[in-house]
Amino acid sequence: MKNEKLIIPAAIIIAALILSIGYFAVQVQKQNSIERQQRIELEQEKADKAAQREQEQKEYVVKRKKDCYELEQSERKKYNNVDGSFYDEENDVCKVRYENKNWREGDPFLSGWNEETQKYEEGKYFTNEF
Repeated sequence: MKNEKLIIPAAIIIAALILSIGYFAVQVQKQNSIERQQRIELEQEKADKAAQREQEQKEYVVKRKKDCYELEQSERKKYNNVDGSFYDEENDVCKVRYENKNWREGDPFLSGWNEETQKYEEGKYFTNEF
């Protein structure tokens, strides 16, 4: 008889314990899910910012190339020996190439330092950086 009186309270206590553990497990799982979602959102935000920076860099390069082309056209109006131009992304400079009108066959093709003669030699082409 004494055992019968203890069975119902013991069952209630065990059931409450099981429900408490289950509730705790659900809360832990919910918290982990929230943290995982926050990490995903943070990673997406970082990826979006990186894509935005990349797009801004591309737009900057396009602008600089356009500026370089316009500079070349301006130089062509001033000088008749402009050969071309290009934008050097690595150094962020516009290089305009000019043809040396005094160049003769046999002279160096490109301007630069000659290690053999230890002198700077004018070649067929030379560049200015802007």
